[in-house]
Amino acid sequence: MIDPETNLFIYEIKKDLRDTPPDAPKSMIGIWNEDDFSYIFFSSPEDEYVEWLCRGEESILSGRHQMKYKDWQEGLPQMGLSISGVTFVSGSGFQPNEKTIILDPSVVFGDGNHPTTSACIEFLVDIMKTGKVRSVLDLGSGSGILALTSARLGANKVVAVDKNRLAVQTTMRNVSLNGFGEIILIHEGEARIFLNNHYDLVLANLPFSILRDVAVLKDTGANKLWVVSGINSEQASILKTLFMEQGFIITREKITPPWVTFVAAQKNYWSELFNETKF
Repeated sequence: MIDPETNLFIYEIKKDLRDTPPDAPKSMIGIWNEDDFSYIFFSSPEDEYVEWLCRGEESILSGRHQMKYKDWQEGLPQMGLSISGVTFVSGSGFQPNEKTIILDPSVVFGDGNHPTTSACIEFLVDIMKTGKVRSVLDLGSGSGILALTSARLGANKVVAVDKNRLAVQTTMRNVSLNGFGEIILIHEGEARIFLNNHYDLVLANLPFSILRDVAVLKDTGANKLWVVSGINSEQASILKTLFMEQGFIITREKITPPWVTFVAAQKNYWSELFNETKF
């Protein structure tokens, strides 16, 4: 875990750097890729190294930022963060158990504090209580928090996917910390590639542009249940329509302005899970 008072030094480079740079200093935390930019995180200033790296990669340093880790990630309270009966704790002094998950988000999204994450977990806990959901696909895994929760709540096959290598590395570390290596499979890649295997439940806390593209795919309709988040009310309205055109019904919704999280389900499957037919 990164101490909340640790200074982060973030270098913005105009190039998509995927591999660990050569001769990287020990202060390097990781690289976040966004479009054609790479954001390299260090725990101490590394101006000379980054300048050298940019020359070797024929890239441009377009920005340098400094902030406390606590200003980047809210982080977990000392005694953990509880969401719908699941408690997330740092690795220090804790052991994973049936209600506890060790989580080290590093600098990656997914420490449990964001309303979209907590809403997804709330719906996930409700769904997993049925004991009938066995396979889960987590699209845009980030820190791995939703994949970890799925495994902790009883899923026997979880596939976690993220196109960002730092997110994949962070998920891998958290899976190892919790001993879920035989349950959670982790992949680096685009979300749409993994839909054709078909799952009981798909978790998709993603930007609207990605969700919109995924919602119209033929394989989307073959997955029984979706928890969708990361969107505002207008975007949610569009996505609900797209899911309903695929034969889904909208069964649950939570609004924490400006964020919306909803559940889309195949009607017969939802009735099987909850014996609810009023749709």
